[in-house]
Amino acid sequence: MTVLYTRSFVSLLLAQAAFGYAFASFFLLPKFLAVEVGAGPDGIGLVMASFGVTSVIFIPVVGTLVDRFGRRSFMTAGALLMAATALGFAWVHEVGTIAYGLRALQGLAFAMTFTASATLASDLAPPERLGQALGVFGVSMLSMHALAPAISEEIAARAGWDGVFFTAALAGVGCALLTLRVRESDRRPSGRESSSFWQVARRPRSIRIALVVAASGAAFGAMMTYSQPFALALGREHVRGFFIAYAIAAATVRLGFGSVADEFGRDRVSLASLAAYGAVVTGMAALRGGLLEPIGALFGIAHGLFYPAFNALAVEGAGADERGRVMALYNGSFNAGNATATAALGFLAARAGYRSVFLAAGAGVFVALVLLACSPEGGLRRGREAGSDPSSGKTARLS
Repeated sequence: MTVLYTRSFVSLLLAQAAFGYAFASFFLLPKFLAVEVGAGPDGIGLVMASFGVTSVIFIPVVGTLVDRFGRRSFMTAGALLMAATALGFAWVHEVGTIAYGLRALQGLAFAMTFTASATLASDLAPPERLGQALGVFGVSMLSMHALAPAISEEIAARAGWDGVFFTAALAGVGCALLTLRVRESDRRPSGRESSSFWQVARRPRSIRIALVVAASGAAFGAMMTYSQPFALALGREHVRGFFIAYAIAAATVRLGFGSVADEFGRDRVSLASLAAYGAVVTGMAALRGGLLEPIGALFGIAHGLFYPAFNALAVEGAGADERGRVMALYNGSFNAGNATATAALGFLAARAGYRSVFLAAGAGVFVALVLLACSPEGGLRRGREAGSDPSSGKTARLS
Protein backbone atom coordinates (compact mmCIF):
# COMPACT_ATOMS: atom_id res chain seq x y z
CA MET A 1 0.00 0.00 0.00
CA THR A 2 1.29 3.46 -0.88
CA VAL A 3 2.68 5.43 2.07
CA LEU A 4 0.39 8.22 3.29
CA TYR A 5 2.23 9.54 6.35
CA THR A 6 5.22 11.15 4.70
CA ARG A 7 7.21 13.90 6.43
CA SER A 8 5.40 16.60 4.49
CA PHE A 9 1.97 15.13 5.21
CA VAL A 10 2.69 14.86 8.95
CA SER A 11 4.04 18.43 9.00
CA LEU A 12 0.88 19.55 7.23
CA LEU A 13 -1.26 17.85 9.88
CA LEU A 14 0.64 19.60 12.68
CA ALA A 15 0.37 22.98 10.97
CA GLN A 16 -3.34 22.48 10.42
CA ALA A 17 -3.78 21.54 14.08
CA ALA A 18 -2.12 24.81 15.15
CA PHE A 19 -4.35 26.79 12.80
CA GLY A 20 -7.32 24.78 14.03
CA TYR A 21 -6.64 25.91 17.60
CA ALA A 22 -6.61 29.57 16.57
CA PHE A 23 -9.75 29.11 14.46
CA ALA A 24 -11.71 27.03 16.99
CA SER A 25 -10.94 29.41 19.87
CA PHE A 26 -13.51 31.67 18.22
CA PHE A 27 -16.22 29.05 18.48
CA LEU A 28 -16.75 30.72 21.86
CA LEU A 29 -17.13 34.15 20.29
CA PRO A 30 -20.95 33.99 20.63
CA LYS A 31 -20.51 33.49 24.38
CA PHE A 32 -18.04 36.39 24.55
CA LEU A 33 -20.45 38.62 22.65
CA ALA A 34 -23.43 37.57 24.78
CA VAL A 35 -21.77 37.69 28.21
CA GLU A 36 -19.10 40.39 27.87
CA VAL A 37 -20.57 42.65 25.20
CA GLY A 38 -24.28 42.12 25.85
CA ALA A 39 -25.16 41.33 22.24
CA GLY A 40 -28.49 39.82 21.26
CA PRO A 41 -28.98 36.93 18.81
CA ASP A 42 -29.25 39.23 15.79
CA GLY A 43 -26.00 41.02 16.68
CA ILE A 44 -24.23 37.73 17.33
CA GLY A 45 -25.45 36.38 14.01
CA LEU A 46 -24.18 39.38 12.05
CA VAL A 47 -20.71 39.29 13.62
CA MET A 48 -20.38 35.56 13.04
CA ALA A 49 -21.70 35.90 9.48
CA SER A 50 -18.99 38.46 8.65
CA PHE A 51 -16.52 35.57 8.66
CA GLY A 52 -18.38 33.65 6.01
CA VAL A 53 -19.05 36.65 3.76
CA THR A 54 -15.39 37.45 3.13
CA SER A 55 -14.52 33.78 3.00
CA VAL A 56 -17.02 33.31 0.19
CA ILE A 57 -15.95 36.48 -1.64
CA PHE A 58 -12.25 35.65 -1.66
CA ILE A 59 -12.28 31.85 -2.00
CA PRO A 60 -12.71 31.92 -5.83
CA VAL A 61 -9.66 34.18 -6.12
CA VAL A 62 -7.69 32.15 -3.59
CA GLY A 63 -8.54 28.89 -5.34
CA THR A 64 -7.23 30.18 -8.66
CA LEU A 65 -4.08 31.69 -7.16
CA VAL A 66 -3.36 28.55 -5.14
CA ASP A 67 -3.35 26.54 -8.38
CA ARG A 68 -1.24 29.11 -10.18
CA PHE A 69 1.37 30.12 -7.60
CA GLY A 70 1.49 27.26 -5.11
CA ARG A 71 -0.16 26.19 -1.89
CA ARG A 72 2.30 26.75 0.95
CA SER A 73 2.73 30.53 0.72
CA PHE A 74 -1.02 31.09 1.00
CA MET A 75 -1.23 28.80 4.00
CA THR A 76 1.56 30.71 5.74
CA ALA A 77 0.09 34.14 5.00
CA GLY A 78 -3.37 33.09 6.15
CA ALA A 79 -2.01 31.79 9.44
CA LEU A 80 -0.25 35.10 10.14
CA LEU A 81 -3.42 37.03 9.32
CA MET A 82 -5.39 34.84 11.73
CA ALA A 83 -2.82 35.59 14.45
CA ALA A 84 -3.11 39.35 13.90
CA THR A 85 -6.92 39.36 13.96
CA ALA A 86 -7.01 37.22 17.10
CA LEU A 87 -4.99 39.89 18.93
CA GLY A 88 -7.32 42.56 17.57
CA PHE A 89 -10.30 41.15 19.46
CA ALA A 90 -8.73 42.40 22.70
CA TRP A 91 -10.02 45.84 21.61
CA VAL A 92 -13.60 44.72 20.94
CA HIS A 93 -16.03 46.13 23.49
CA GLU A 94 -19.20 46.39 21.42
CA VAL A 95 -20.89 44.98 18.36
CA GLY A 96 -19.65 47.41 15.76
CA THR A 97 -17.15 48.11 13.00
CA ILE A 98 -14.13 46.61 14.75
CA ALA A 99 -15.90 43.34 15.52
CA TYR A 100 -17.30 43.05 11.99
CA GLY A 101 -13.96 43.94 10.40
CA LEU A 102 -11.86 41.54 12.45
CA ARG A 103 -14.25 38.66 11.91
CA ALA A 104 -14.34 39.44 8.19
CA LEU A 105 -10.53 39.35 8.02
CA GLN A 106 -10.62 35.99 9.80
CA GLY A 107 -12.82 34.77 6.96
CA LEU A 108 -10.10 35.79 4.51
CA ALA A 109 -7.46 34.10 6.67
CA PHE A 110 -9.50 30.91 6.69
CA ALA A 111 -10.05 31.05 2.93
CA MET A 112 -6.31 31.32 2.35
CA THR A 113 -5.14 28.74 4.86
CA PHE A 114 -7.81 26.08 4.60
CA THR A 115 -8.08 26.12 0.81
CA ALA A 116 -4.31 25.86 0.49
CA SER A 117 -3.90 23.19 3.17
CA ALA A 118 -6.81 21.03 1.96
CA THR A 119 -5.44 21.20 -1.58
CA LEU A 120 -2.00 20.24 -0.27
CA ALA A 121 -3.56 17.26 1.50
CA SER A 122 -5.19 16.07 -1.73
CA ASP A 123 -1.90 16.62 -3.60
CA LEU A 124 0.10 14.59 -1.10
CA ALA A 125 -2.43 11.74 -0.85
CA PRO A 126 -2.18 8.59 -2.98
CA PRO A 127 -5.31 8.55 -5.24
CA GLU A 128 -6.61 5.29 -3.77
CA ARG A 129 -6.42 6.78 -0.25
CA LEU A 130 -7.85 10.22 -0.99
CA GLY A 131 -10.92 9.83 1.22
CA GLN A 132 -8.82 8.54 4.10
CA ALA A 133 -6.26 11.34 3.68
CA LEU A 134 -8.94 14.05 3.72
CA GLY A 135 -10.53 12.41 6.75
CA VAL A 136 -7.26 12.32 8.70
CA PHE A 137 -6.51 15.86 7.58
CA GLY A 138 -9.87 16.88 9.00
CA VAL A 139 -9.01 15.25 12.33
CA SER A 140 -6.10 17.64 12.78
CA MET A 141 -8.63 20.47 12.70
CA LEU A 142 -11.42 18.62 14.51
CA SER A 143 -9.26 17.72 17.49
CA MET A 144 -8.85 21.44 18.10
CA HIS A 145 -12.62 21.90 17.95
CA ALA A 146 -12.64 20.11 21.31
CA LEU A 147 -9.39 21.34 22.78
CA ALA A 148 -9.57 25.03 21.91
CA PRO A 149 -13.05 25.80 23.34
CA ALA A 150 -12.28 23.78 26.50
CA ILE A 151 -9.00 25.57 27.11
CA SER A 152 -10.35 28.95 26.03
CA GLU A 153 -13.37 28.81 28.34
CA GLU A 154 -11.04 28.00 31.25
CA ILE A 155 -8.62 30.79 30.29
CA ALA A 156 -11.52 33.25 30.08
CA ALA A 157 -12.72 32.26 33.55
CA ARG A 158 -9.26 32.55 35.12
CA ALA A 159 -7.47 35.28 33.16
CA GLY A 160 -10.13 37.02 31.08
CA TRP A 161 -10.87 37.01 27.37
CA ASP A 162 -7.67 38.85 26.43
CA GLY A 163 -5.80 35.69 27.41
CA VAL A 164 -7.98 33.70 25.02
CA PHE A 165 -7.19 35.99 22.13
CA PHE A 166 -3.44 36.07 22.88
CA THR A 167 -3.26 32.26 23.00
CA ALA A 168 -5.10 32.02 19.69
CA ALA A 169 -2.60 34.44 18.15
CA LEU A 170 0.32 32.29 19.32
CA ALA A 171 -1.28 29.27 17.68
CA GLY A 172 -1.56 31.17 14.40
CA VAL A 173 2.13 32.05 14.50
CA GLY A 174 2.93 28.40 15.28
CA CYS A 175 1.03 27.31 12.18
CA ALA A 176 2.97 29.74 10.01
CA LEU A 177 6.27 28.33 11.30
CA LEU A 178 5.18 24.72 10.80
CA THR A 179 4.24 25.35 7.17
CA LEU A 180 7.93 25.88 6.42
CA ARG A 181 8.41 22.12 6.91
CA VAL A 182 5.83 21.21 4.25
CA ARG A 183 7.18 20.44 0.79
CA GLU A 184 4.74 20.83 -2.07
CA SER A 185 4.36 17.84 -4.35
CA ASP A 186 5.32 18.04 -8.00
CA ARG A 187 2.19 18.99 -9.88
CA ARG A 188 1.97 17.90 -13.48
CA PRO A 189 -0.44 19.51 -15.91
CA SER A 190 -3.45 17.38 -16.79
CA GLY A 191 -2.86 17.79 -20.52
CA ARG A 192 -5.94 19.95 -21.07
CA GLU A 193 -6.37 23.71 -20.86
CA SER A 194 -6.95 24.83 -17.30
CA SER A 195 -10.45 26.17 -16.64
CA SER A 196 -11.18 29.32 -14.67
CA PHE A 197 -12.90 29.08 -11.29
CA TRP A 198 -16.20 30.22 -12.79
CA GLN A 199 -15.98 27.70 -15.61
CA VAL A 200 -15.55 24.99 -12.99
CA ALA A 201 -18.36 26.42 -10.86
CA ARG A 202 -20.86 26.53 -13.76
CA ARG A 203 -20.63 22.82 -14.51
CA PRO A 204 -23.89 21.02 -13.63
CA ARG A 205 -22.02 18.65 -11.36
CA SER A 206 -20.39 21.55 -9.52
CA ILE A 207 -23.71 23.33 -9.04
CA ARG A 208 -25.30 20.26 -7.48
CA ILE A 209 -22.34 19.73 -5.17
CA ALA A 210 -22.34 23.40 -4.19
CA LEU A 211 -26.04 23.34 -3.25
CA VAL A 212 -25.70 20.22 -1.11
CA VAL A 213 -22.60 21.38 0.74
CA ALA A 214 -24.13 24.85 1.25
CA ALA A 215 -27.07 23.25 3.06
CA SER A 216 -24.70 21.33 5.31
CA GLY A 217 -22.78 24.56 5.94
CA ALA A 218 -25.99 26.30 6.97
CA ALA A 219 -26.76 23.53 9.43
CA PHE A 220 -23.19 23.55 10.75
CA GLY A 221 -23.38 27.30 11.33
CA ALA A 222 -26.68 26.92 13.18
CA MET A 223 -25.26 24.25 15.47
CA MET A 224 -21.96 26.01 16.19
CA THR A 225 -23.40 29.48 16.71
CA TYR A 226 -26.82 29.11 18.28
CA SER A 227 -26.29 26.04 20.45
CA GLN A 228 -24.41 28.33 22.88
CA PRO A 229 -27.01 31.06 23.56
CA PHE A 230 -29.74 28.40 23.43
CA ALA A 231 -28.01 26.35 26.12
CA LEU A 232 -27.27 29.46 28.20
CA ALA A 233 -30.94 30.44 27.99
CA LEU A 234 -31.87 26.98 29.30
CA GLY A 235 -29.68 27.52 32.35
CA ARG A 236 -26.34 26.05 31.28
CA GLU A 237 -23.27 27.88 32.61
CA HIS A 238 -20.61 26.13 30.49
CA VAL A 239 -21.01 25.17 26.84
CA ARG A 240 -17.63 23.58 26.09
CA GLY A 241 -19.09 20.09 26.58
CA PHE A 242 -20.87 20.37 23.24
CA PHE A 243 -17.64 21.06 21.37
CA ILE A 244 -15.70 18.40 23.23
CA ALA A 245 -18.30 15.72 22.52
CA TYR A 246 -18.65 16.83 18.90
CA ALA A 247 -14.93 16.85 18.21
CA ILE A 248 -14.15 13.56 19.97
CA ALA A 249 -16.93 11.79 18.08
CA ALA A 250 -15.96 13.28 14.72
CA ALA A 251 -12.26 12.52 15.23
CA THR A 252 -13.01 8.96 16.36
CA VAL A 253 -15.14 8.35 13.27
CA ARG A 254 -12.48 9.70 10.92
CA LEU A 255 -9.63 7.78 12.55
CA GLY A 256 -11.52 4.54 13.04
CA PHE A 257 -13.55 4.60 9.84
CA GLY A 258 -11.44 6.90 7.67
CA SER A 259 -11.37 4.48 4.77
CA VAL A 260 -15.08 3.58 4.79
CA ALA A 261 -15.94 6.04 2.01
CA ASP A 262 -13.12 4.73 -0.19
CA GLU A 263 -14.15 1.11 0.43
CA PHE A 264 -17.96 1.29 0.28
CA GLY A 265 -18.49 4.25 -2.04
CA ARG A 266 -18.30 7.95 -1.39
CA ASP A 267 -21.84 8.43 -2.66
CA ARG A 268 -23.36 5.87 -0.29
CA VAL A 269 -21.54 7.25 2.74
CA SER A 270 -22.45 10.82 1.77
CA LEU A 271 -26.15 9.95 1.53
CA ALA A 272 -26.33 8.05 4.81
CA SER A 273 -24.37 10.61 6.80
CA LEU A 274 -26.33 13.55 5.33
CA ALA A 275 -29.55 11.91 6.51
CA ALA A 276 -28.05 11.62 9.99
CA TYR A 277 -26.94 15.26 9.73
CA GLY A 278 -30.50 16.43 9.16
CA ALA A 279 -31.90 14.29 11.96
CA VAL A 280 -29.42 15.58 14.55
CA VAL A 281 -29.83 19.25 13.60
CA THR A 282 -33.60 18.94 13.76
CA GLY A 283 -33.31 17.14 17.10
CA MET A 284 -31.42 20.09 18.57
CA ALA A 285 -34.77 21.88 18.76
CA ALA A 286 -35.69 19.50 21.59
CA LEU A 287 -32.58 20.38 23.63
CA ARG A 288 -32.70 20.03 27.39
CA GLY A 289 -29.85 20.97 29.70
CA GLY A 290 -28.37 17.47 29.99
CA LEU A 291 -28.65 16.66 26.30
CA LEU A 292 -26.08 19.16 25.01
CA GLU A 293 -23.18 16.69 25.05
CA PRO A 294 -25.06 13.70 23.54
CA ILE A 295 -26.36 15.88 20.71
CA GLY A 296 -22.84 17.22 20.19
CA ALA A 297 -21.51 13.66 19.90
CA LEU A 298 -24.18 12.64 17.39
CA PHE A 299 -23.50 15.74 15.35
CA GLY A 300 -19.79 14.89 15.40
CA ILE A 301 -20.50 11.42 14.00
CA ALA A 302 -22.64 12.83 11.18
CA HIS A 303 -20.22 15.62 10.27
CA GLY A 304 -17.19 13.38 10.69
CA LEU A 305 -18.53 11.00 8.06
CA PHE A 306 -20.20 13.43 5.66
CA TYR A 307 -17.66 16.19 5.17
CA PRO A 308 -14.64 14.11 4.02
CA ALA A 309 -16.74 11.62 2.04
CA PHE A 310 -18.54 14.33 0.10
CA ASN A 311 -15.31 16.33 -0.23
CA ALA A 312 -13.61 13.33 -1.86
CA LEU A 313 -16.64 12.86 -4.11
CA ALA A 314 -16.37 16.51 -5.15
CA VAL A 315 -12.64 16.52 -5.88
CA GLU A 316 -12.25 13.11 -7.51
CA GLY A 317 -11.27 13.37 -11.13
CA ALA A 318 -9.99 16.94 -10.93
CA GLY A 319 -6.55 17.42 -12.44
CA ALA A 320 -3.74 18.88 -10.35
CA ASP A 321 -4.14 22.19 -12.19
CA GLU A 322 -7.84 22.44 -11.19
CA ARG A 323 -7.85 20.85 -7.76
CA GLY A 324 -7.47 24.14 -5.93
CA ARG A 325 -10.48 25.56 -7.77
CA VAL A 326 -12.64 22.54 -6.96
CA MET A 327 -11.55 22.62 -3.32
CA ALA A 328 -12.25 26.36 -3.22
CA LEU A 329 -15.74 25.78 -4.64
CA TYR A 330 -16.43 23.13 -2.00
CA ASN A 331 -15.16 25.22 0.92
CA GLY A 332 -16.70 28.39 -0.48
CA SER A 333 -20.12 26.80 -0.82
CA PHE A 334 -19.94 25.44 2.73
CA ASN A 335 -19.00 28.87 4.05
CA ALA A 336 -21.65 30.58 1.93
CA GLY A 337 -24.33 28.42 3.50
CA ASN A 338 -22.79 28.98 6.91
CA ALA A 339 -22.67 32.77 6.56
CA THR A 340 -26.12 33.18 5.04
CA ALA A 341 -27.81 30.99 7.59
CA THR A 342 -25.92 32.41 10.55
CA ALA A 343 -27.06 35.93 9.71
CA ALA A 344 -30.64 35.05 8.75
CA LEU A 345 -31.21 32.60 11.59
CA GLY A 346 -30.19 35.21 14.15
CA PHE A 347 -33.17 37.33 13.15
CA LEU A 348 -35.36 34.22 13.18
CA ALA A 349 -34.18 33.37 16.70
CA ALA A 350 -34.90 36.92 17.90
CA ARG A 351 -38.49 36.65 16.68
CA ALA A 352 -39.42 32.98 16.99
CA GLY A 353 -36.94 31.54 19.49
CA TYR A 354 -33.90 29.31 19.16
CA ARG A 355 -35.86 26.12 18.50
CA SER A 356 -37.05 27.54 15.17
CA VAL A 357 -33.41 27.95 14.10
CA PHE A 358 -32.72 24.22 14.24
CA LEU A 359 -36.01 23.22 12.65
CA ALA A 360 -35.29 25.50 9.69
CA ALA A 361 -31.68 24.34 9.33
CA GLY A 362 -32.68 20.68 9.56
CA ALA A 363 -35.33 21.15 6.88
CA GLY A 364 -32.68 22.59 4.58
CA VAL A 365 -30.52 19.50 5.03
CA PHE A 366 -33.37 17.18 4.13
CA VAL A 367 -34.02 19.17 0.94
CA ALA A 368 -30.32 18.74 0.09
CA LEU A 369 -30.62 15.02 0.82
CA VAL A 370 -33.36 14.67 -1.78
CA LEU A 371 -31.28 16.62 -4.30
CA LEU A 372 -28.25 14.43 -3.70
CA ALA A 373 -30.25 11.19 -3.83
CA CYS A 374 -31.74 12.17 -7.20
CA SER A 375 -28.43 13.33 -8.70
CA PRO A 376 -25.83 11.24 -10.57
CA GLU A 377 -23.39 11.87 -7.69
CA GLY A 378 -25.68 10.34 -5.07
CA GLY A 379 -27.68 7.90 -7.18
CA LEU A 380 -25.58 4.88 -6.20
CA ARG A 381 -23.71 5.30 -9.49
CA ARG A 382 -26.80 5.01 -11.68
CA GLY A 383 -26.13 7.22 -14.66
CA ARG A 384 -23.04 8.74 -13.07
CA GLU A 385 -21.54 11.53 -15.17
CA ALA A 386 -18.03 10.57 -14.13
CA GLY A 387 -17.13 7.25 -15.59
CA SER A 388 -15.40 5.27 -12.83
CA ASP A 389 -15.75 4.05 -9.28
CA PRO A 390 -13.88 6.39 -6.90
CA SER A 391 -13.50 3.70 -4.31
CA SER A 392 -11.26 1.84 -6.69
CA GLY A 393 -8.77 4.67 -6.66
CA LYS A 394 -9.35 5.44 -10.36
CA THR A 395 -10.24 9.04 -11.04
CA ALA A 396 -13.01 10.28 -13.26
CA ARG A 397 -13.32 13.41 -15.34
CA LEU A 398 -15.39 16.21 -13.91
CA SER A 399 -18.13 17.29 -16.27
